[in-house]
Amino acid sequence: MFLAKKLTTQEAQQLGVDTWEPWVGEPNKGTWHVEEQEVFYVTDGEVFITVEGETHHITKDWVVSLPKDLVCEWDCPNFLKKNYKMNHDILQNRSE
Repeated sequence: MFLAKKLTTQEAQQLGVDTWEPWVGEPNKGTWHVEEQEVFYVTDGEVFITVEGETHHITKDWVVSLPKDLVCEWDCPNFLKKNYKMNHDILQNRSE
């Protein structure tokens, strides 16, 4: 399931986003077919992701979960810095 939401500092710490892999993207635009389930947390910049006709403006402190086989439009006007984790479901019970 696609999910995008702004996190508080505490929520981000609970997810351990600072331990995820860092990635920096240049401006780009196009269709993205998600081959593996991915979750990412934006540390700087912005991206517009359009899923099923609805555009989500993702900025700093937002977390996004992209399900495997999702096809979406990706519009990164400037740059994007994110920490990401593959095959990780943030919707699972985190009390482990």
